Amino acid sequence: MEQNPTEPSAIVWLNTELFGPLPLPADPALRADTEAILARARELASRSKATETLRSYRTAWTQWCGWCELMGYRPLGGDAMAVGMFLAHLSRTKSLATARTRLAAVATAHRIAGVRLDTKAGPIANVLEGFKREQGVKPLKQATPLLVDVLKCLLGIYAKDTPADLRDKAIILIGFASALRRSEIVALDVEDVDSVPQGVVLRLLRSKTDQQGKGELIAIHRGTDSEFCAVTALERWIDLRGRKPGPLFTRLHKGGRVSGARLRPQAVAIVVKRAALASGLNPGSFSGHSLRAGLATSAALAGADLKDIMAQTRHRSHDIALRYIRRAEIWKDNVTQLLFSPPAVNE
Repeated sequence: MEQNPTEPSAIVWLNTELFGPLPLPADPALRADTEAILARARELASRSKATETLRSYRTAWTQWCGWCELMGYRPLGGDAMAVGMFLAHLSRTKSLATARTRLAAVATAHRIAGVRLDTKAGPIANVLEGFKREQGVKPLKQATPLLVDVLKCLLGIYAKDTPADLRDKAIILIGFASALRRSEIVALDVEDVDSVPQGVVLRLLRSKTDQQGKGELIAIHRGTDSEFCAVTALERWIDLRGRKPGPLFTRLHKGGRVSGARLRPQAVAIVVKRAALASGLNPGSFSGHSLRAGLATSAALAGADLKDIMAQTRHRSHDIALRYIRRAEIWKDNVTQLLFSPPAVNE
């Protein structure tokens, strides 16, 4: 804890891992409880291990502080009306999910500082409810799923077996077959890959739905077509990369030399968009999430049960999993097929 020499002496700054420097109110009782506050901050930071979560919270806090400065509010004033107005401001350009994340970050900062903020108070709850109703009538924006036929089209650009081709093809096929999130794809290490007679097993040490780090196993079968086989693509990349412990998917130096630097999650989206563009498709329609959505939708089109799809995607909610396969469901028993493509009549 330290005082900022450029600020009034009443303001005390608490250095936290989660938010960086955090201004505390000038309450003497709060200052006397500094050690407890520091302990709470460290505990919270240790529970929020996901790098993306830390980055998101820091972004939210920066935006909240900037908005408060503009509007004349105190960032840690515990003012539900101010928070409600901030959420209304976000509703003009952001999704409900983003607004909820921003609210969680602001509420967390208040808890660390020992300042009460009632997130269920009317000014906050009413704005969120209105936001929810408004977005409920809007089409849900989802990544275009990379279905099998489109995926094979994309893979056609990787014909040279250069280091970049071998790596990117493995990223796309492993991302599709495992239904991993982009952050989970780049978090894999070589040691997390186990070769078995059926194919490979990936050990996922931590995920969005497993923040405690219990770990999960993802099985991927070897395909009959080596050019459309995630296992073969992964083996070819590892043969080039080498089996030295460390990140599975790494950056490449100029000239294609393999580095030891782990790719960032954004790299997965770049790989997908680059492949779409090279294949003559609109890259703006695809993202890193297209791989995960593509596996779920393709499996549904092939007749897989929802429970089996969820076992691979590791979804806990049926409603969320159904979002991925809705595109497949609309074609099942569709009456327009009877009208425009009736079955042939044997004469």
